[in-house]
Amino acid sequence: KSLPTWNMLREAQANGKLQDVHTIVENSSGNTAFALAVLARIFGVESVSAYVPFDIAPGKMELLRIGGVLPQLTRSAPGAVSGIAEARRVGSQPGYFSPSQYENEANPDAYERWFAPEIWKQMGGKLTVFAAGLGTTGTLVGCSRYFRKTEGKVTIVGCLCAPNEAVPGVRSRERLGEIEFEWESSADTVVEVGTKESFRLSLRLCQAGLMAGPSSGFALAGLFRMLQGAKSAGRIDALRNEDGEVAAVFVCPDTPLPYLDKYSTHLEAWEF
Repeated sequence: KSLPTWNMLREAQANGKLQDVHTIVENSSGNTAFALAVLARIFGVESVSAYVPFDIAPGKMELLRIGGVLPQLTRSAPGAVSGIAEARRVGSQPGYFSPSQYENEANPDAYERWFAPEIWKQMGGKLTVFAAGLGTTGTLVGCSRYFRKTEGKVTIVGCLCAPNEAVPGVRSRERLGEIEFEWESSADTVVEVGTKESFRLSLRLCQAGLMAGPSSGFALAGLFRMLQGAKSAGRIDALRNEDGEVAAVFVCPDTPLPYLDKYSTHLEAWEF
């Protein structure tokens, strides 16, 4: 989240939107708020307030406090004012600024400009499948824009949170209704992923030496689901590159550390 956060603040400063601002306010599941707290100081803003989910993990709440964020709890309930709307309202007042990461083009632009090109470079231009969880959708939208301009054929997989499930940092199709980006046209295929499989695959990643959290396991589960579907439908060969390989990347946006108490809640003892 440091890349889109930096890009949003950089553009805001260039456009004079940070002049006389004493507080930055944003809705966030946690990572963007932490990045804002660190980076805002570089731009001369010392105070960051964040609207966060009422069920935010205790570890993530402590991380925000360490970063200097003032957290304000919000509840996703029918008829309730969303954190996105509240951040937008407060951010329009004198002395406040909201980056509005759910509609600010500087969000996907950061992924198109820096993140996706680095993946393409490290994969030697042989990437064929890219999977990302959908939160702000900036990652998917920006990376899709870049990969669709390359010479290779990259299948873009968007991973949704299944209905009545919860994974930190990602959204269900219903909750994506608040997002302004055209994320659906950016994905070649969309899959739904649940809570248990996200934590289960996060656990497997950690046990393999990759300290990747639940939204990372979420993206990996979505990738596996898409690949299994392609294999069952006899379409797996269409995903191979010139070397005959299915070269896939999934995005890991978090670590397990803020959610340590959640693993034993969602998984059975034998799974460890």
